[in-house]
Amino acid sequence: MTDSPKYVLLNGELIHSSALAIPVTSRGFMYGDGCFETFRSYQGKLLHFDEHFARLQLGLNYLGMDSSVDSETLLKQVGLLLQKNELNDVEAAFRIQCVRKGDAGFATTSSNADYIITTRALPEPRKKIILNTVETRAIPEVALTRKVKLTNSINYIKAAQEANQLGGDDALMLTVDKVVSETTIANIFWVKGNRVFTPSISCDLLPGVTRKIALQLLSIMDDIDVVEGKFSLNEVINADAVFCTNSLREIFPIAQIDKTSFDEVNPIVKCLQKDFELYKKTNLK
Repeated sequence: MTDSPKYVLLNGELIHSSALAIPVTSRGFMYGDGCFETFRSYQGKLLHFDEHFARLQLGLNYLGMDSSVDSETLLKQVGLLLQKNELNDVEAAFRIQCVRKGDAGFATTSSNADYIITTRALPEPRKKIILNTVETRAIPEVALTRKVKLTNSINYIKAAQEANQLGGDDALMLTVDKVVSETTIANIFWVKGNRVFTPSISCDLLPGVTRKIALQLLSIMDDIDVVEGKFSLNEVINADAVFCTNSLREIFPIAQIDKTSFDEVNPIVKCLQKDFELYKKTNLK
């Protein structure tokens, strides 16, 4: 892979990253008025891009915005950016960011949006992940939808800062009612005996694409029960093993939550990771 500067796409136009200029009056800069999607490229192939695009469209609809770009066009632009940045032969991370055009002020009648596509090579994954429980709560669905990725993520930033100050790699977030929700970047699961637990979508979490795949694969495992619901922190702490899911890191074990350590080589988690690898072989496009 080349060490030359990277390129980005702004509204479909290829631009050198050093030449990209965002005005200070941008609503994304001033208010975080936008939505985004992140996903992974596997040597030029994608996993369930259609679901990521559908969620991006859901975010645009929620915000009353229109980026005027379709799925087929975005796929072609993603391929162009991979080629231009010499990332076709490695695993890479993509971000599609949509930002509303318009003037200052919270009230706006603007529905037009700019979109920016960026990509980068994926770094080596951390070998040991520690979560810390934080005081910053997950935003309730009644206050702001949790079904999409919105640009203004200050609560995630504050939660991650808390976890970092406690020596952790990520934050375990609870709802305002103190039931387990998610981490700042992933959905959480845990194993107790032959049962796998995960918070339901009523727990103010982002229902991730990889979470959906994991639930599907777990549901067809022999002698494994999967339970979605509302759970206390104590139920997680008493688990045999804990793992998380997201589209960039896929399925990864958690070594520790606060002062409690977990089995990182749990057979159920290992089996799920193996099944996920097989799933990718037949679903990458």
